[in-house]
Amino acid sequence: MKLTTPVEIEPLKKRLTYRDSILFVGSCFAYEIGNRCVERYFDAMVNPFGVLFNPCSISDCLGLLEGYGINAEQCSFIPEDVIETSGGFCSFHHHGSFCRPTAQEFLENANNELAKSSEFYYREGWVVVTLGTAFIYTDKESGMVVANCHKLPSERFERTMIDADQVFDALSQYVAARPQRQWIFTVSPVRHLADGLHANTLSKSTLHLGIEKLVNRYPNAHYFPAYEILMDELRDYRFYADDMMHPSAQAADYIFERFMDFALADSERPLLSEAEKVRGMMQHRILNPNTPQTAQFEAQRTQALESLLSKIR
Repeated sequence: MKLTTPVEIEPLKKRLTYRDSILFVGSCFAYEIGNRCVERYFDAMVNPFGVLFNPCSISDCLGLLEGYGINAEQCSFIPEDVIETSGGFCSFHHHGSFCRPTAQEFLENANNELAKSSEFYYREGWVVVTLGTAFIYTDKESGMVVANCHKLPSERFERTMIDADQVFDALSQYVAARPQRQWIFTVSPVRHLADGLHANTLSKSTLHLGIEKLVNRYPNAHYFPAYEILMDELRDYRFYADDMMHPSAQAADYIFERFMDFALADSERPLLSEAEKVRGMMQHRILNPNTPQTAQFEAQRTQALESLLSKIR
């Protein structure tokens, strides 16, 4: 008797190791999986512009990361990029988490992050892109597809849905430019209920078709079925958070395990297990700090962390 519909996933032929860099870009699902990699001491960076949902804004992010490495001055953020929102000062390139109390603070932070993330991007590692929606919002004043509307008046923006060819066109130039870099594409299983369930289905289907075209065209592009795992294999509301849209922590942990099965080299498994143990030690709460037992434990976990880092760096 089968009580689930397991998603069969063929592991990658070329797989990542602890010596590879991994850039995660995209929706909040990229944030969930990317942070789990950071917590396990992978050389990972997550969403350098904050959470991004649509392929055009993700393409804009990748273009700035690439362009900054060629001409930093031309690609840096300038006062003309700054907008004032109810939460402070930000830009249409960024998620609201980048808002700062003043325009100067925003520019300093955004450009510092751009410099760091561009340097990271130019390492020949892996890029994991999670697409959330095919709907885009275009600022009528500038004609720019915005990463976030920042709760500005809705009449300022035009909402449209791009097609599969536009998804492909937005991302293919970066995949083609660096054939040695490996790209993993996923579709976020988080439903956008504000669009309506039917529109959400059309949007997700468009993303799947665009990714399928990328994977069929480029041997360094791969698809990981995070969407199918949550929709089909974990088809139960106990695997969702309270909003009934986002995966629960348990579901995200499970999908992360499946991602490791898909992408991580078998030879790296012992390191991942060691990293899990070190993570548990580092997260352990110290209740009585001034005791010999606590001092001994802190020395043990420091030694365990240093031992792990010496193996993976």
